[in-house]
Amino acid sequence: MPEKLSHLVFILSFVCLGLFLLLGFSPLYDLYLNKIGHRPFSVLLLLTVLVFVVSINVLKKVQNWQAGFHVLFSIILTLFLSSVLAIIVFFGGQFR
Repeated sequence: MPEKLSHLVFILSFVCLGLFLLLGFSPLYDLYLNKIGHRPFSVLLLLTVLVFVVSINVLKKVQNWQAGFHVLFSIILTLFLSSVLAIIVFFGGQFR
């Protein structure tokens, strides 16, 4: 079971990265902001932090080295992405 969760966390971390790239470098950010009225990067930050917490919990239960590598890579990727998103969310409004 932890090996399946490790693959799921690995895929979710790349989904978070893909959403970040899609929202950051396309006109979807303005479309989402106009339709919903909420900044999409804050929702993505919550999703990324959730994937980070789940990946830490999965790392405790993993026994296979390949699954451990997937989870460790997911932790590093989500930690980097969440720190970049936190900077954007908390300090990005000051430069507009």
